[in-house]
Amino acid sequence: MNKKLMLAAPCLAILAACGGSETGSASFQTLSVPNGDGVARGILTTGEEALIYSPDISAAVSAANAASSSDIANVTASDFPVTSVSGNARVRSGTMSTDGTTLNVTAVEDLRTTEAAVIFLEAPIGYNDVMMVTGTAYSNAPSGTYTYSGTQMTTANNRLAPGSTGSFTMSANFAQENFQYIGSSGVVGVSGSGVLDTANGRFATSNLSITSGGSTNFGTMHGLMHGSGATSTSGVFHTSGSSTLTGAFVGSR
Repeated sequence: MNKKLMLAAPCLAILAACGGSETGSASFQTLSVPNGDGVARGILTTGEEALIYSPDISAAVSAANAASSSDIANVTASDFPVTSVSGNARVRSGTMSTDGTTLNVTAVEDLRTTEAAVIFLEAPIGYNDVMMVTGTAYSNAPSGTYTYSGTQMTTANNRLAPGSTGSFTMSANFAQENFQYIGSSGVVGVSGSGVLDTANGRFATSNLSITSGGSTNFGTMHGLMHGSGATSTSGVFHTSGSSTLTGAFVGSR
């Protein structure tokens, strides 16, 4: 699988596509903007999707849509060497340059599949870091209930790449079209339930519970299913209040 990372400098708006050597034009839509930061979804004409988190999501979406016909740099997760393996996570890291700007790149994959990944872009001072999840296009919705597990990563105050790591489990009921998620990474615990869009392989909740240091914050989660039969999953989440906690996860069933 080819994980392409499209970076529109200097605003650091990105979209990842997983579809061999295919490329296509992309459209972006903002999904949540609690405090200027938030999540957006990008969809390629070839069917692949990605979710991105940025501290200035509206500007990132505007830049990404405006850059659809400009010179956009492409990079694949496999371009970077494996620097560590822990649990079910394979971590790749390195750097890339676009329009004269050098970025630190960290990619986290699930060891059991190549269908999904989390990619962190750490930018120089003056630019926004960006976090993204992506994977192969979803098709052939299964029936019944499946349990997914994998790696969860969380950071505070928009510090990315990749922060504290831990694990998660998620139960997805394709018949009842709902999901339940529970995960922990470092001192952060995440739990919640929401709606599973079985037609499009997407899930979301605006009633996520994110605990850290004895305090509990409400948050929002957006996720994707990947592959034929929804064999893999990935997603991003963030708090809705003034205390910024962000995270991502990737796993399989």
